Amino acid sequence: MVLHRSDQPPPQSPSSCIPDPGTPIVPPVQDMEASRVLLAPHLGMEFATLDEAWLYWRNYGGSVGFGVRKHAGKKRKDQVYTSYKYVCQSEGLREKDKRDHLTKIPRAETRTNCQVFLKVKLHRDCKQYKVVSYETNHNHQLQKPEACHLIPSQREVSEIARIDILLAESSGIRPRETHELLSRQAGGVRSIGYTIDDLNNCLRDKRREAMQYGAAVAITKYFAKRASENSFFQHFEDITENQEIANILWMDGKMIAAYARFGDVVIFDTTFGTNKEKWGFGTFVGFNHFREIVIFGAALMCDQSTNSFEWVFTKFLKAHGGKRPITIFTDQETAIGNTLEQVMPDTKHGLCVWHIYQNCQKRFMALKKRGIDISGEFSKCMFNYEDGDDFEEAIKELVAKLEDEEDLRWIKFIYGCKEKWAYCFMKNVYTLGIRSTQASESFNSTLKRYLNCKLDVNRFVEQFERVVDGKSEKEIKSEYDMRRKTPRMGLNVPILCETEKLYTPKIFELFQREYELSGSAYIEAIDGNTFLVGMCDISSKECSGKSRQVVWNRDDQSIACSCKKFERVGILCCHALKVLDREDIKIIPPRYILKRWTQDAKDESIVDREGRVVIEDAMLDARNRHAQMMRELAPTCDMVCHDEGQSQFVINALRSIREKVEEIYGNPSSRTYDGGEDKENRQPENSLRLKKKDGDKRSKRKKAWNENLSRRKKSNGRCISSSQPLIR
Repeated sequence: MVLHRSDQPPPQSPSSCIPDPGTPIVPPVQDMEASRVLLAPHLGMEFATLDEAWLYWRNYGGSVGFGVRKHAGKKRKDQVYTSYKYVCQSEGLREKDKRDHLTKIPRAETRTNCQVFLKVKLHRDCKQYKVVSYETNHNHQLQKPEACHLIPSQREVSEIARIDILLAESSGIRPRETHELLSRQAGGVRSIGYTIDDLNNCLRDKRREAMQYGAAVAITKYFAKRASENSFFQHFEDITENQEIANILWMDGKMIAAYARFGDVVIFDTTFGTNKEKWGFGTFVGFNHFREIVIFGAALMCDQSTNSFEWVFTKFLKAHGGKRPITIFTDQETAIGNTLEQVMPDTKHGLCVWHIYQNCQKRFMALKKRGIDISGEFSKCMFNYEDGDDFEEAIKELVAKLEDEEDLRWIKFIYGCKEKWAYCFMKNVYTLGIRSTQASESFNSTLKRYLNCKLDVNRFVEQFERVVDGKSEKEIKSEYDMRRKTPRMGLNVPILCETEKLYTPKIFELFQREYELSGSAYIEAIDGNTFLVGMCDISSKECSGKSRQVVWNRDDQSIACSCKKFERVGILCCHALKVLDREDIKIIPPRYILKRWTQDAKDESIVDREGRVVIEDAMLDARNRHAQMMRELAPTCDMVCHDEGQSQFVINALRSIREKVEEIYGNPSSRTYDGGEDKENRQPENSLRLKKKDGDKRSKRKKAWNENLSRRKKSNGRCISSSQPLIR
């Protein structure tokens, strides 16, 4: 080993000081003269700061093929370092551990007691750090150039890279795919500056930082941040006396505006799988004017008790200014039914017929194998009978075929809530054609692409925002298509020409189908205002189906059909259209054009519970300005990136601009956020925690028995399709 000190004359040709002709040239130190070239260390080398010395040592190690570390230094009383020593990463030896004999597969050694180092000392006269001693002979193999990017000291996730990584993670891109994408963008794996492990560590540190005070504090801070960015964002936390968050409800400006326009029929679904804390997840959804799923709010509940549902429904109505839906569909939960009777007494409560039918199939499968098709007969009771007496008679016949006490008890239980699922009782209810929460089953399939039960509450809520944005973007796409494309009309008649301009394409398609059906209907006048309308089978030329009675009032141009389709769905039925055609009415009376189904359903401004006009996307202008600035900056960067001098000029200009902006707005990292809603009931944030879920600990909903069967084993046509809502 050859040791060099400043008090000894330097050797004439020290092999450890003067690089060989093949020694790689070390990259220049950042912010130093571009013309300065760094070679192997030598005595008397000067550095303005310790950071500059460390950067040189790190770059030198990367060019030669070894990792480096900071060892130790000496300070003055004013905390200024007077000397510092940098070493090779293989310096020293691993300490002995008394538990080594218990290790079955010991880790490989990484320390070889390498003596390579660089020591600098502060000279008072020039106030520069000078190299006073060093050693460059290693006692271990050096890395090949193609592997130097894997050396720990050569890897670093910069702040810009961290922003890209977090942005990719929030977009649902997996870490390995993110690393591959950013590597290609940087010019290869060796150019990106960090490995997949560094990327995962960056994500881990971000989550640890967010959760350092617990999930409860993290979620309240996230909501407070959202509220500071968008004044129309509303959130509620149910805080117990023990400073535990038991339930959470939140919604943004888009959801508030959507509920004001389309909140006449609501689906509250709690069947989606939960999160890492095993909390239940409930969504309030409905149909917009395109008959697409629109979100009204979301809730996280520690349990599915009556108290939890009461709190959620009460806060939901408060957030939406007390407006109650006309109809709400839920799962068959006793706690939900009891709560709705108290919180929304005037709202019609409907049950999910899809889930009821699945339970029926499962319960009576054994009887079906014996030739007794109870599930088929029960399906008729659900959908086929319009008259209450016919329904009661069918139920009696079904019960007569049952012998098992458990089966009879189940039928009796279901029969007790018949008004919530039987067609004969629901035919007069305003449902938009929905007979179950199966409309939200497709929404659940969307959720599965973004959410999973391994996410903590904070990340769960963040990822749910992607779902909200996706639904919003889908609605915008439908708006674009509506103005870009014109639906095909089967017949060029005035009534279709008019409704094509009024209705959205999906609703016009449903209306046009009703008009086409009216062409094959027969009509018979009973008296001056009453007509009997029935359908004819064109192939057999015979009447089919039940005749409907239609009452038409010429004075006020009102029409009512006994099928009650307009009262349920909001569009006129084929029977009513047949009467209008007979009466030579070419334009639909305005009262029968529901605004919620029209193209201008969103034209009116919405006012929230505080009397403010709701801005659905409060960050839209800010995002547009950000995009404009990026578009202006990108061409400049493309022009100068290959010229080091011009690149430094642009960088300095941007730094100068940033300093001036920070003088006006301050440092963004120093901004804080208030606590949002219900601040008067909130104790210091750090004392909050999430309430632990009691009882069932499963993290996913219990699937229906036939959801796990293959398609070929699923039930025949009697089974309700979950892909499309039933329109009847």
